[in-house]
Amino acid sequence: MRFLLILHGETRADLHRSTFEQTAHEAGELIGGELLAHQQLTVTLPDRAGPAPIDAYYLIDVEDQARAVELARLLPDACTEGRYVEIRALMRRALTQYVES
Repeated sequence: MRFLLILHGETRADLHRSTFEQTAHEAGELIGGELLAHQQLTVTLPDRAGPAPIDAYYLIDVEDQARAVELARLLPDACTEGRYVEIRALMRRALTQYVES
């Protein structure tokens, strides 16, 4: 199952996610991830203030939700005040009919 780990909170350069990245990579479960640009560069439609900003995300492919939670607990965001990790299952790939192979 694929899960998106969405890291919420103000940008923090001091959070090191190497334990999570190494563990998930070595297990063959890390598909990818990105740090996102600062919240000030975000465009929201319709124009409104939202919940805590998204700082980064990881896409993982694991056996089940329990493993996704286990990996997410390795992220410092899961135990840092003012931050949290949202774990969302992916239902299906979007736009597969429009992407060339």
